[in-house]
Amino acid sequence: MTSYAKMPAPLASVRVGTLAQGKVLTCGPDLPLGDAITLMHRQRRSSIVVTEENRPVGVWTEHDCLTISAEDPTAFLRPISDWMSSPVRTMSAHASVEAATFRMRRDKLRHLIIIDDSECLVGIVSQSDLIRVPSAIHPLRERDVASIVRRNTVTVPGETPIGLLQAAMKEGECDSAIVFKPAPVAHTVQPGGPATTCETTSDNASEIPVPKPAEIEAVTDEFGIVTERDIVGYLVHRSASGSAWEIASRPVRRVQDRTSLQDARQIMIDHQIRHLVVTDLQNTVLGILSFNDLLASIEQDYLQHMHDAMEDRDTALARAQKSLHLSRKIIESSPDGIVIVDDQGRIEDVNPSFTRVTGYSRNEAIGKSPNLLQSGRHDRAFYEDMWQSITRAGRWQGEIWNRRKSGEIYPEWLSIIAIRDEDGRILQYAGIFSDITDRKQTREDMRRLSHFDELTGFPNRRRFLDVLGRTLNERRGSKDSVAVLLIDIDNFQRINNTLGHAIGDDVLVDFAGRLNRALPTDATLARMGADDFAIMLPQQYEHDTLETVAQDLMEVFNHPHFSASGGELFITASMGITLYPRDGSDTTMLLRNAEIAMLRAKNHGRNRFNHYNRSMNTVSSDTLALESDLRHALERRELYLAYQPQFIAASGLLSGFEALIRWRHPKHGELGPDKFIPLAEEIGMIDEIGLWVLRTACTQTVKWRQQGLHNITMAVNASLQQFNSPIEFGDLVASALNETGLAGDRLEIEITESLFMQDIEDTCRKLQRISDLGVKIALDDFGTGFSSLSYLRHVPFDVLKIDRSFVNDIGKGIGGSELVRTIINMAHNLGKSCIAEGVENLLQEQFLRENGCDFLQGFLRGRPVPAEQIEITFADLFSPPHRAGGYNPN
Repeated sequence: MTSYAKMPAPLASVRVGTLAQGKVLTCGPDLPLGDAITLMHRQRRSSIVVTEENRPVGVWTEHDCLTISAEDPTAFLRPISDWMSSPVRTMSAHASVEAATFRMRRDKLRHLIIIDDSECLVGIVSQSDLIRVPSAIHPLRERDVASIVRRNTVTVPGETPIGLLQAAMKEGECDSAIVFKPAPVAHTVQPGGPATTCETTSDNASEIPVPKPAEIEAVTDEFGIVTERDIVGYLVHRSASGSAWEIASRPVRRVQDRTSLQDARQIMIDHQIRHLVVTDLQNTVLGILSFNDLLASIEQDYLQHMHDAMEDRDTALARAQKSLHLSRKIIESSPDGIVIVDDQGRIEDVNPSFTRVTGYSRNEAIGKSPNLLQSGRHDRAFYEDMWQSITRAGRWQGEIWNRRKSGEIYPEWLSIIAIRDEDGRILQYAGIFSDITDRKQTREDMRRLSHFDELTGFPNRRRFLDVLGRTLNERRGSKDSVAVLLIDIDNFQRINNTLGHAIGDDVLVDFAGRLNRALPTDATLARMGADDFAIMLPQQYEHDTLETVAQDLMEVFNHPHFSASGGELFITASMGITLYPRDGSDTTMLLRNAEIAMLRAKNHGRNRFNHYNRSMNTVSSDTLALESDLRHALERRELYLAYQPQFIAASGLLSGFEALIRWRHPKHGELGPDKFIPLAEEIGMIDEIGLWVLRTACTQTVKWRQQGLHNITMAVNASLQQFNSPIEFGDLVASALNETGLAGDRLEIEITESLFMQDIEDTCRKLQRISDLGVKIALDDFGTGFSSLSYLRHVPFDVLKIDRSFVNDIGKGIGGSELVRTIINMAHNLGKSCIAEGVENLLQEQFLRENGCDFLQGFLRGRPVPAEQIEITFADLFSPPHRAGGYNPN
C-alpha cells in the first residue's frame, strides 16, 4: 500500500494554474485546418485551442487527426471551426492537480483547458504535465511496468497503408501502434477492416534480442512506433501514399516488464518521449507503456489511499471537530471583528467583536447584506475597485468608513479574503476589521509632529523643504527672488558637554524665539538639525536690504541669553546666504550652497555671515563632473540593467530575475548603483532614472516571455524618493505595465523597511495601489531597520527578503542561523513567501532549503549579467524563434 504520509508535496497541494502558464497554442476559428495542423507540427504541440477574445471556444488535438484522410484535400481547406471539439472542457486555474487528474481520467481527456475567474484562457494542461509533477513519482516507486502495461496495443506490418492504420488506432482507442519491419517479418494484412487487419501484441508477439540483465532500457530497430504526433506530421506533408513503416519513429526504446514505473517515467522525461515498448524476459513484445497509463496508475494509488483514509474517518472526524472547536474559540476571542459572508452576499456568522464595534447583535446581522454597515462616504467606483481586487487577487485590504447601528460613522482597517474550494470556486468571503478611530484621532497630532520640531515648535527640515519647494514653483519663470539663510550655532556641543543637555535644550528654545521675533512676518523659520536653523525670506530683496536683515539677525546673538551658575551665557552663530535663482534652481542646490557659505564663515572665525559665490564651492571637480555626466547618461545610453537570476529553493528551477542598474562610464568604467544613485537622489534625477529602470525591466520581461521564458517574475527596486515624488508611484507602475503589455503578476516591486519610518499609513495606501494592480511587493533588507513588527500585519506585501548580512551569518554560531530560521517561519506564518539574497556557498543554500525558504538569489547560482548573457546562460529554456501565423504563443 502506498504511503502518502511520506509525500512531501501531494497532488492536492499543487494548482493546475502553475502548470499551464505559457503552454498553449491558439488560433482563431477561421484558420484553415491544414494551417492549424502545420502549426501543431512545427511547434511540437499536442493541441491547438481556438479562441475568440481570449476565451476558448474549441480545441483540436493530435487524436482528432486520426479522423482526417490525407487523400481528401478539401478537408484541409475548411476552417478549423468545422472540425474542432466544442464546447471545450475547462477547469479553473485554482483547482488542484488531483482534481485535474480525476477529471481527465473520468472524461477520457488528454488535454484540459485552464481558465481564470473571467473565463479567459490561462493555458492548457496535458497528461505529460501531470506526470512531470514531482509528487507523481511517489505512487510509482513500489510498482513495476508489468502491473499496468496496455496489452491490447495495435500492431501492424510495415506495409500497412497509413489510412488503414489511422482507422485501426481510432477503433482500438489507442494513441500509438507498433509497426514491425516489413520483410522478412511475417505479418500479413487480413481483409475485413481495421478490426481484423491490425492485431494486438497479446496475439502477435515478436522475438527481439535479449537485453543484458542489468539494463533498464534498450534500443532496437526491429520495429517502430507510430504515435498520433507521427500522424500529424504525415498530414502536414499529405503525400499521396505511404506505409506505416515510412512514418514510424525508430529505433525505439524498450524496457523490461520488471522495470519500476518510476524508472520508466524518468526514461520518458529524459528522452522527451511519451511511449515505451515493453518486453518480458522471454523477449516477447507485451505492449506499449504511455503517459496515459502512468496517469491511470497514479489515480489508482490515490483511490487506494482514499479508501485507507475512509477506514480512519471516525478518528479524523473527531480530530476535525476538535480543531473546529478550537478555531471557533479563537474567532470568538479575537479582538478584531470577523464576519463570514456566503457567495450570494449574505452574512453567515459574526464574532463578539463584530457586535462590540458595530452595535449589531449576531441575530440582527445573520442573513443581512454587509451593506447595512455602509457609511455613504465612498462612491460606487470605490466598491467596484474593491471587488475587482477580490476577484483578481482573492483579497483586498485598506481603510474604509462604516456606520454603527447608532448611526455613528467610524473608520476601520478592513481585510477581505475569498475562500475557495479545491476546484477554485468561491464559497465564502471572510472580513476581518479593527476600529481605528483612536488612530485617526491622533493622526493629525502625528502629522504635526512629523512636520514640526518637538522641542522648539517651529517647522522641521521636512516641512521647510515642502514650503521652500512650493515657493520656488510659484516663482519659477518670474524674476522674483527667494533668499535662504542657513544658521549654525558655534561650538554648541561644548554647551551640552559642560552644562548638560537640559540647558542646551533651553538655549535652543531661546535662540529660536529670538530669531523668530527678529524676522519679517512672512519669513519661515525651521530647525533643520541639532543646532542648525534655516530661514526663507520670500520677499524681493536687494543685496543691501538682505545685508541689513542678516546684520540684524547677527545682532540677536550679541546679547546674553540667561545666567547659568551665576554667570552670563553668550553664544555666537555662523550664517550662509543663497539667493534664488542666482545661486540655485531647486531646494537641494540652494541649501547645499548655503551650507558651503556657512562653512566658509566658520572657517573664517565664526560669528559672521557670508553670501554664496561659486569660488566657495568646495565640492571636488570630479564630483561635479560625475554629476554632469549623470545628467546625460540616459540620453547617451550609458545606463543598462544587469539581471541576477532567482531560483526556487526546493527544485532549483529558475523563478525570475532582479533588475540591477549599472553605469558604463566612459572614463571610470562600470559603476555600481552605490556610486551614483545617492547622487541621482541628491540632484533630483532619481524619478527619471527609476522610471527608465521600471520600463526597461518590464520590456525585457515581455521579450523573454515571447521567446519562451514564461514562468518568470521581474523584481525592480524602488527608492524612498520615488514614493515621496509628487507623481503617485502606483500610477507610474500602472503606466509601465500598460505601455509594455506586461501582466501585473509578473512584476515585483522591492522596497526597504526605511520607507515605513516616516508615515506608515500613507505608505500602506500607496503600496495598496500597487498591489491592486496585481503587482507583488517585496520587503527588502528585512530585519535591518524596522522599529516595530506590529506594522507588518497592516503592510500589503507578498515577499520577505532576507538581508545578505543575515545569510552570511548562517553556520557562524547558533544565533545567526536561528535568526534566519525565525524570519522564514514568520514569513510563512504571515502567509508570505521568503527569498534569501547573498547566497554564496552550498552550506547556506542547504540550510535555507531545509528550513523552507522559498527562493534563493546569490553568486552561488548566478551573478548579475546583461540580458544578452542571460539568453546564453539559459538558452535551453527559450523556445525556437517565432514564426508568423494566426496563433498566439503566449
